Amino acid sequence: MLLCLASATVRGVLTFSLFAFGVSLGAQNAEQTIGDSECGLRPELERALNQVFSAADTVAYTGTLLIEFNNDREFIGVNSADGTGRGSFLRLSREANGSPLVIDRSYGADRMVCSLTPFYGFNIEAGQVVAGREAYRLTVRPKDTLRLGYVMDVDSEHHLPLRVVTATPDGQVLERFEFADIQFLPTPEAAPAQTSAGQSSFSFAALPPGFAVIQQGTLNSAATPVEFMVVSDGLASVSVFVESRPRSLADGEGVVLRGATIAYSRGAGGNRLITVLGEVPITTARLLADAVRQRPLE
Repeated sequence: MLLCLASATVRGVLTFSLFAFGVSLGAQNAEQTIGDSECGLRPELERALNQVFSAADTVAYTGTLLIEFNNDREFIGVNSADGTGRGSFLRLSREANGSPLVIDRSYGADRMVCSLTPFYGFNIEAGQVVAGREAYRLTVRPKDTLRLGYVMDVDSEHHLPLRVVTATPDGQVLERFEFADIQFLPTPEAAPAQTSAGQSSFSFAALPPGFAVIQQGTLNSAATPVEFMVVSDGLASVSVFVESRPRSLADGEGVVLRGATIAYSRGAGGNRLITVLGEVPITTARLLADAVRQRPLE
């Protein structure tokens, strides 16, 4: 049974495009460059990676973003400049005089380059001009089939990705986003420290290699509480939601793929519905759903 998850998937695509960095697989022969650093990378490559990883938290900007996936394309007005861990986007192609949608981006994985090298290969080279700005190209190649690959053209001054293509490990392009214009703003004040979202009553029996839980808690805004866990390998982040299964919902699994974002749902334990939302292959989504367990009562 195909579950209707399209709206959640669009939000996932836009959230990633706003406040994360992505990359596209690019050339199949892009190799990790071995050097003298502790990560096995050339020092200049490791330095560039650290600058890109920190840009989302230290660079303020506004601009117009073009997103292309499947046979669809959309222009998005983005603003990440308030420095409070929140930003906004406005769907310019879908509604007239619309109101910006605010996104909370106050959580994320601690991206340590050395923790990524067992699972991704990196390469850096000259890039192309994007939105009138000089850029260099950073390729990220997955070393297994549990992750997606990326190639991005990164702003040479601010180290923010300006153009990103996301692809499967075998090179199938899933999604592309590119700034048509961008304005960089003064560096915002540091965002307030993240507060704990609470404890979920669920956990994972096991996680795919490299992934760890970075946030968990309960969403109380729905008619019935929805518990969630966010996992990440330091680059890809995936949200796993657990809620009561509607009696009218038939057995089976449902998959919606919107660009690089997958929404995968399945029943579990007869009375629970598990939904996995993120930028990972379906194999990884199934592994995460299969691993959800009820925590034992203390």
